[in-house]
Amino acid sequence: MNRAKLGRINSRLHSPGLHNRRLPAPRRRPNALAAVLLPRTSVPSTCSLFRPLLRREKTALRCGLAGRSGAGSNMRRSVASMVAAQVAPGPVLRRHGSVAPPWLSSWSPFFLHRIALISQEQDYSHSSHSSNVAVQGSSGFNLQFHPKLNVRNITHEWVQETQRFVYLKSANNIANNIYKGSTLLAGNVRDDLSEDRRGLNYPYLQNLLEDQELVGHRMVNQSGQSVPAPISVVNDSPKCLSMPRASKMVIPWRDYAPAEDSLLDKSNTEVILELDDEVHDGDGNKEKVSPLPTKAAFSEESLKAQKALASIYDKVLVVDNIESARSIVKLLTTKYKSFIHACHTEVADIDAKKMTSVGHGEVICFSIYSANSDVQAADFGNGKTCIWVDVLDGGRGVLTEFAPFFEDPSITKVWHNYSSDCHAIENYGIKVAGFHADIMHLARLWDSSRKMDSGYSLEGLTNDHRVMDTVPEDLPKPGTISMKTIFGRKKVRKGGSEGKSVPIEPVKELQREYRELWICYSSLDSMSILRLYESLKSKLEKRTWVLDGYSRGTMYDFYEQYWRPFGALLVKMETEGMLVDRGYLSEIEKVAVAEQQLASDKFRKWASKYCPDAKYMNVKSDIQIRQLFFGGIKNRDRRGETWPQRKTFKVLNEENVATEGKKTSKYRTIELCSIVEDLKTDMFTKKKGWPQTSVNALRSLAGKIPTEHIYTMDDSQEDDEDTSDSENPDGDSSYGTAYEAFGGGKNGKEACHAIADLCQICSIGSLLSNFIRPLQGDHISCAKGRIHCSLNINTKTGRLSSRTPNLQNQPALEKDRYKIRQAFVAAPGNSLIVADYGQLELRILAHLTNCKSMLDAFKAGGDFHSRTAMNMYQHIRDAVHEKKVLLEWHPQPGQEKPPVPLLKDTFGAERRKAKMLNFSIAYGKTDVGLSKDWKVSVEEARDTLNLWYRDRNEVSDWQECQKKLAREKREVYTLLGRSCHFPKLTRPSQRGHNERAAINAPVQGSAADVVMCAMLEIESNARLKELGWTLLLQVHDEVILEGPSESAEVAKAIVVECMSKPFYGTNILKVDLAVDAKCSKNWYAAK
Repeated sequence: MNRAKLGRINSRLHSPGLHNRRLPAPRRRPNALAAVLLPRTSVPSTCSLFRPLLRREKTALRCGLAGRSGAGSNMRRSVASMVAAQVAPGPVLRRHGSVAPPWLSSWSPFFLHRIALISQEQDYSHSSHSSNVAVQGSSGFNLQFHPKLNVRNITHEWVQETQRFVYLKSANNIANNIYKGSTLLAGNVRDDLSEDRRGLNYPYLQNLLEDQELVGHRMVNQSGQSVPAPISVVNDSPKCLSMPRASKMVIPWRDYAPAEDSLLDKSNTEVILELDDEVHDGDGNKEKVSPLPTKAAFSEESLKAQKALASIYDKVLVVDNIESARSIVKLLTTKYKSFIHACHTEVADIDAKKMTSVGHGEVICFSIYSANSDVQAADFGNGKTCIWVDVLDGGRGVLTEFAPFFEDPSITKVWHNYSSDCHAIENYGIKVAGFHADIMHLARLWDSSRKMDSGYSLEGLTNDHRVMDTVPEDLPKPGTISMKTIFGRKKVRKGGSEGKSVPIEPVKELQREYRELWICYSSLDSMSILRLYESLKSKLEKRTWVLDGYSRGTMYDFYEQYWRPFGALLVKMETEGMLVDRGYLSEIEKVAVAEQQLASDKFRKWASKYCPDAKYMNVKSDIQIRQLFFGGIKNRDRRGETWPQRKTFKVLNEENVATEGKKTSKYRTIELCSIVEDLKTDMFTKKKGWPQTSVNALRSLAGKIPTEHIYTMDDSQEDDEDTSDSENPDGDSSYGTAYEAFGGGKNGKEACHAIADLCQICSIGSLLSNFIRPLQGDHISCAKGRIHCSLNINTKTGRLSSRTPNLQNQPALEKDRYKIRQAFVAAPGNSLIVADYGQLELRILAHLTNCKSMLDAFKAGGDFHSRTAMNMYQHIRDAVHEKKVLLEWHPQPGQEKPPVPLLKDTFGAERRKAKMLNFSIAYGKTDVGLSKDWKVSVEEARDTLNLWYRDRNEVSDWQECQKKLAREKREVYTLLGRSCHFPKLTRPSQRGHNERAAINAPVQGSAADVVMCAMLEIESNARLKELGWTLLLQVHDEVILEGPSESAEVAKAIVVECMSKPFYGTNILKVDLAVDAKCSKNWYAAK
C-alpha cells in the first residue's frame, strides 16, 4: 500500500543564497496541504522546491500512475497527459463556509488549478527504489523532468510551474544531437492566429548550455491547465484530504475552444492521508480512500485483439508536421504516382445515422496504403509501408499539404464508403479526384446477398474467408477488428459491478489516450481496403459478363464501364444537394399542428360523451385507444386473458387541475372505460394477441371518410336532428365496422367520423415527424440551406436507396396534403426539371418475357391498365366493341367531354384490379397475397389471376424459368447482366419468399440498370454541361435536375432524349421508353 503522510510544508528556496530563508508567513494558516512527488536528483540552482514529508516507499502519488508499488518499473501510457506530478495544490488554500461557492459543484468546494505542460503521448515510468520519474515518448524520445515550483503569491491558491527537459534520444528517425544537459521548452507568442501552430513560432527545444551542440526539433506540446482533486470539507473545516476520484485536463488552445480530457486512472492506488499535527483547523482524523473506477478493465477479447493489432505498428509512418507531410506528398506524387492508393479517414463529431457528411464532421486522422500492380507495397523508409496522418489538435495545415495528392485525377485511389470519406475531406476545401473503386460497390457486385450475412463492413469483409481467400502477412489474422472490440469497456455501476453496455469513448479521446493502438486500428483500415480491392477485383475478373446472350468481358469490365462512373456521379449529386425553403416548412408545420389539435379535440369531445375522463386522454396512446374500443375483449392467443373494462392512466395535467388541498401536479390520473361492445376487427398484434390500434386498423373501423368531412363538420352539423339514420355517406365513402357497433344512424356515423379523426392525428403526426420537422434540421443541411442526402447502391437488386434524409420516401402526391414537395425549390434564377419513366417496370417485364399481348399494348399506346382490364373481362370487351365506352379519348379543340363514357370511369373497379395485377405480377405476387389485398377468398383471387395470365402465357413461362434458374445457380440476372444472388433459396421456410424475389429481381434490377444508364447519359451530355444543368436526385424512376431558367425548355428536351435512349444513344428494349418531363420552380409543381 502506498502511503503519504501529509504535513505542513516549510517552503524554502533551494538556491545557494536563499537556502534556509523562510517565506513570509501567510495571512491565514493553511487549512490543508497535499503532497507532490519530486525527484531527488540534482537540479539547477535556480529551482525552488516544496519538500513534502515522504515515507520510505517514496511513491506517494506516483505522478498519477495506476499500478502497484514494488520493485522494478511501473508504466502507463496516456495521450495528452500532464508531464508533471499529479496533484499539487498551492500551499495556501482559502476555506469556505458550509455553503460551497456557486461556481463549484456541491461535492467539491475546492478545485485547485495549476499550469502544466502536456505532450502528445508519453509512457510514464517510476521505480520504487528511486524518486526519479521518466517520460518515454512513443515517437522515440525520452524525457526526464524536474519540476520547479514557485509561489506566485502566498495569498493565492495558484501554483505556477515551469519544467525542464533532457532530450535523450531521436524522434521519428530524425537525428537530434542534444547532449545530456538541461533544455527549456520555449516558443514565441503568435500574434497572427492564422499561422500554423507547427510553423516557425511553434515551441522548440533550445539549448541552455553554450558548450553543448543542439539541433532544434519542434515538439508537439501545448500549454495545459490541470483541474485536479477536490478537497473534502466537513462541518465548515477541512478534516482530511481525499485522493481524486476523477481528474481532468483542460487544454486552452490558442485558436480553438478548450478541450477537456480525463487524467490517469488511480483505481489500484490506496492512500492513507493524515493532517499535520500543527494544522489546528482539522481534527487529525484519518480517511482511507479507494477511488472507484468508472469503467471496467478491457476484456480478454479486447486484449487479444489489441495484441494482434499492435503487430503492424512498426509498419506505420506517423506524419504529424508540415515538413514530413511535404516530403511524403512528394513521394506519393512522383515516385509512387502510378501506384494504387487505398485511403481511409476517421471523422469525429458526426452521427452517421442521423447526419449528412456534407458540411459536418471533423477529420482527426487519415491513412494511405499504396501498392503497385504486383501488390508490392510502397516503402517510405525503415520498413514503413503505411502512412498515418495526424490531423487532430491543429493539424489542418498538415491535411492541406496533401491536397496535391487528393486532387490529382491521375493518381488512382480506392476507398471503402467513398461517399463519406470524400465529403469529409472536401469539407476542408480539397476537391477529391482520381476515384478508382469503392470496396462496398465491388463487394455488392460480387455478392448482392451479403446483407443477410456479415454485410459489407470492413470487419465483415476481411473476416470472411470467401472474400479473403488468404490473409496477407502484413494483416493480423483476425482481419479488421471493430472499434467496439478494441476500445469498448463495460461501465461500472455505483456498487462496483460491471454493467451490460459496452460504450466507446469519442474518437478524439481514443486518439489522444490510446494513440499507438489507435494508429494501428486506423492504419489497418487502409491496408484492408487495398487487400480487399485486389481480392474482389480478382474474383470479378474470373466472372464472365454476359449481355443479351453474348460475352462482353468480365464483371470487373462491367464495373469499370458502369458502376465506377456511377459511384462518382452519386457523390457529386450528394455534394450538390437540394435547396429547401425552410420558411415554407415552418408555415405548413403550424398548419399541421393546428389541424392535428383540431382532430384531437373533436375526438376527445366525442369520446367524452361515453367516458367523461376521455376528454383528458392521450389520443396518441395505443393502450388508451384500445381501452376505449376493446375493453373487456378476450385475448385471441392466450386463453382466459381478458382486457379490463376499466383502467386508470397517468396523463399530463394540461388543464392544470388541482386536487383539493394539494398543489397543481404535472400529471393527473384518469379512468377510461370501454365505450362500445363487440366492435369487430380482424387485426391483432402478433406477439401479444390484442386488437391493433394502428392507422390501418382504425381505418377499417372508420371506413372511407373523405378528409373534407373531418375538417368541415362543425358542431351544428353534428347536432343536426334532421339527419336520417338511414342516410348513406356522401360520395364514394363507406362506413366501417364501427358504424354498426355504435348502433348505426347518427351515432354510427359520428363514431366513424371520430375514428377518422384518430386516423388523421396519426397521419399528420407521421408527416410532421418524418418529413416536415426533419427537413428543417441543421444536421442534414449545410450553411447554404441545401439538403444533402446519401445515395447508396445497397439493395439486392441494385436500386438506389437514400438516407439522412430519405428523400425517396416522400409522401405520395395524393397523400401529400401539405404539399411537402413544394418546399424543394430551385435557387434564384434557376428552375427544376423533373423527368420520370412511364410504367418502366411493366415495359421491362414485356421485354424480358417477350409477351406479345403486353408488347402490342405498349405499341398501341394509351391507357395500359384499361387495355389490361378489357383483355381480362369479356363484358368490358363487348362494351368497347359496341362503342358504349371508349378505351381512351384524345380531345380535339372545342371538345369538352367524350361522346360516350371512358372505360376507366364506367368500369373503375375492374380497371383498379387490372392495375394492381399489372404491378403485382412483376413483383411475383401470388393468389394468396392478392386475396389479402382485395379481402376476397383465395379461390376468387386465383380466378382473377388466371384471367390476367390467359393472354400472357409468356409471362408465366418466364417466371417458371426464373425460379428454376434461381434453384440451380442460386442467382438470376438483370438486363445488363448483373447477378442477384439467392443463396438460401432451398430453405423451406424461405422458399416462397425467395421465389417471388427471384421473379421480381430481374425486373426491378433491370429498371435500375435503365435509370443508371440514363443518368450517365445525362451526366456525360456536353450540351447540358454547357447550359449549366446538374443532376440533383434520383427517386426510383424519376430524376431531378437544376439549372438556369432561360434554358429550361432546351434542357428538358435533351433530358427526355437521354432517358428515351439511355444505352449510349440507343434503346435496346423491344418497347419504347416513355418519359414525362416538366419544368418548374419547385418539385411539387413539376410532378
